[in-house]
Amino acid sequence: MAIENDEEIMEKLELKEKEITRLVREFLIDPANGNWHEDMVKESPLHGHGADLILIGGNGNGEHFTIECKGKSKSKSSNKENNWINALGQLITRMDKSLVIQNGKTKGRPNTAYKYGLGLYWESAQVALSRIPRSTAMTLQLHIFSVYDDGFVKKWTPSKFNKKKYQDDEFKRQQ
Repeated sequence: MAIENDEEIMEKLELKEKEITRLVREFLIDPANGNWHEDMVKESPLHGHGADLILIGGNGNGEHFTIECKGKSKSKSSNKENNWINALGQLITRMDKSLVIQNGKTKGRPNTAYKYGLGLYWESAQVALSRIPRSTAMTLQLHIFSVYDDGFVKKWTPSKFNKKKYQDDEFKRQQ
């Protein structure tokens, strides 16, 4: 059996929604990327109801991460725009927990026990990062997981939302 080179692998990755979901899931259950418990991951079937991924764990083992994923669009720029907007709309309709702390010394601050994310093909992630205000991402505890052509996943925290366009090479695996 011949060993495939990187170009052959990239051609085989179609990066549809299911593949993006799988890659983000694998990224998060890797201990290097957080304390998310593999046995506590809920994954919605394709065309199923609910968020694509729900993970439990995190720093205090009591955090919840709800993630909506969208695959690579086959058409040009208009769908890059629509993909992340549709994913964000679906995610917002699933935000059933309080976004801010209701009492105590930290009343009014973002509730960091509930995090939300978008798993997107890197071109859609690039657009979303330049369009969503940082203050909104901080309040919503919104993260973006960009997936590059070779399957590389990069996590973008709310502090990285800065209304600028990131360069294409910032989404690639760094050598």
